[in-house]
Amino acid sequence: MKKIYSALFVLGFILLAGLKPASAQEMGGAQAARWDVTKLATVNADQATVWELISNLKNIQLYAKGFIKSVEIKGSTVPFDRIITFEDGTTRTEQIDQVMREYKFLSYQIKAESLPKGLKDVSIGLFTKSKGDSTEVSWQALIEGSNEAKKAFKEQLSVEFEKYASGLTDLIKNSTPAAKMN
Repeated sequence: MKKIYSALFVLGFILLAGLKPASAQEMGGAQAARWDVTKLATVNADQATVWELISNLKNIQLYAKGFIKSVEIKGSTVPFDRIITFEDGTTRTEQIDQVMREYKFLSYQIKAESLPKGLKDVSIGLFTKSKGDSTEVSWQALIEGSNEAKKAFKEQLSVEFEKYASGLTDLIKNSTPAAKMN
């Protein structure tokens, strides 16, 4: 199942970026994902700048608008874990599965011990797409589990993704660009 989600994330990125895969066979026969939660944000910075910020996985705390109290990274080779402590004291362990620098996207899943009751799997992709002088950032999640648990977690992730989107937009808007040296 995790291989299918990884293939869906790659396919989702290709669709988001407007690229065409060489063949469906190369994508492992993956079909277009039907995301359970999606949040788009347009950030007024180039893609390289945005990617530099979000690909440093501890930086999520900078643009979470106080929603995240601390972040701990365990490991450096994919897959590795990111442990997030939220403002209410709860923790969540995420397994970082892909950090695709050349395509500027990443994917992770919430580890089983951190899943709410009734959920079997939650996989999340964070995609970026250049839009001239700005960047489109997309948080997308696939959720597997009972309908009731899924509904509750969709609401939770929607709030979480909204905080990330507005926080990232504000952080970039309020940052001072580096001065160019002659």
